[in-house]
Amino acid sequence: MADELLGPIDYLAVEWPGQHVTGEGFELLYNLVERGIIRVLDLEFIAKGPDGTVRKVALGDLEHAGEIDITIWDGASSGLLDQSDIDEVAAAIEPGSLAGVLVYENVWAVPMWTALERSSARLIGAGRIASDDLVEALDATEPG
Repeated sequence: MADELLGPIDYLAVEWPGQHVTGEGFELLYNLVERGIIRVLDLEFIAKGPDGTVRKVALGDLEHAGEIDITIWDGASSGLLDQSDIDEVAAAIEPGSLAGVLVYENVWAVPMWTALERSSARLIGAGRIASDDLVEALDATEPG
């Protein structure tokens, strides 16, 4: 994989208060993977007990109402997530909650980057704009 061109790598950290997971998001995630839009690099779950104790939750032990067998991502580990990341997510969630951390590659970008590379173009910037910032900027352009 060292010589392979990779797409942008992103992550999401999500909290489920009361550890109520519907599973709908897993179905959408599976669809994105099947369509070759993203690749799951890491998928970790952390439960925080009512007393504040934190533990990792194995994918096979995660209860959800969806139909997707999420153990298909069991063992997905890029090495990008470390204990400090898990600790940071655990500190951000409320007692009695569950958190999921997803690290994924935006595979859709690889063909575009490959074409740019063939044309001797250089990527000189990339980033992410938070949706709240975009909404705020758009609101500022509306006549008041």
